[in-house]
Amino acid sequence: MTRSVAIIGAGQIGFAATHAFCTEAWDVTILSRTRPAWLQFPQQWRAYDAGVDPPPRADAVLDTIAYDAADVSHYDPDCIGRLIVVSSASVYCDDQGRTLDEGPVNGYPEFAGAITEHQSTVKGGPESYSTRKVRMEECVRALFGERATILRPCAIYGQWSRHPREWWFVKRLLDGRAHIPLIFGGQSQFQTSDVGAIAATAEASASLGVGGIFNIADADAPSVREIGEAIAACLDKDVEFVGLEEVGLIGRTPWSVPRPFIVSSARAAVVTGKQSCSYADRMPLAVQWLHHHAPADWRVAFPQLAAYPWDLFDYAVEDRFFASL
Repeated sequence: MTRSVAIIGAGQIGFAATHAFCTEAWDVTILSRTRPAWLQFPQQWRAYDAGVDPPPRADAVLDTIAYDAADVSHYDPDCIGRLIVVSSASVYCDDQGRTLDEGPVNGYPEFAGAITEHQSTVKGGPESYSTRKVRMEECVRALFGERATILRPCAIYGQWSRHPREWWFVKRLLDGRAHIPLIFGGQSQFQTSDVGAIAATAEASASLGVGGIFNIADADAPSVREIGEAIAACLDKDVEFVGLEEVGLIGRTPWSVPRPFIVSSARAAVVTGKQSCSYADRMPLAVQWLHHHAPADWRVAFPQLAAYPWDLFDYAVEDRFFASL
């Protein structure tokens, strides 16, 4: 008997998940407000507004865009076999209660090693992105119990992203920048998460009937310099990366953190049998997509990047800085 899955959201995770579930012969329905540009089979898509339309009925539902309890509270456990939601590794806090959300004000979290699912999290509430994600997780577990699967990725990358951090390097390389500055000496480690691993873990958890919380992370945690070097090699570009001792906006990337934020996905690998790949192995798909689809107005194409509170491409400031050396 064919199993059915409803995928909520048509961004990069929806794209990868559609491929993963279709490959395993699931009957896939994509539910989103607008028709995805990547849609291959029109019959798979249905216009969907959670605030207006009735919730889906399916053997599994993968919600890629749930940010708070209200986004999942309408799901009926009697109509859905398993609810899989995408949360975030940002929910973790260190022993001092420090989080990524509050890092610029209260100091960034410091962990002894790779973060596992046993690490403490913030309390659920309305205060921040991470507290709302925890409140969403709590609602999912309350509704579905063992039939709830929660995925916690970190810096997601893949095709059809609206938040492609790799664009920070790709645009510079396409614009012919010969020198790229990097704060913290380019040694920042902010865990990367392949969107394909999110999709594969979601499908495996649905097929195997596996519930619980799973970190999703690459097999390695490349530094910012290593990310830049890998992207430059992918695009066959020569560039000099300049590590800066000064900490400011010049050379600040979407991965720049003062302390390592590394996540372990060992539990997901053991339970689902899906092994993580390295960043360099999976990154080319995302970078080649960015190269091919390089937008005329990246701020419109990538609104989450455009919302960063500093100018990501202030070349004039960079040029003045290099001229002063």
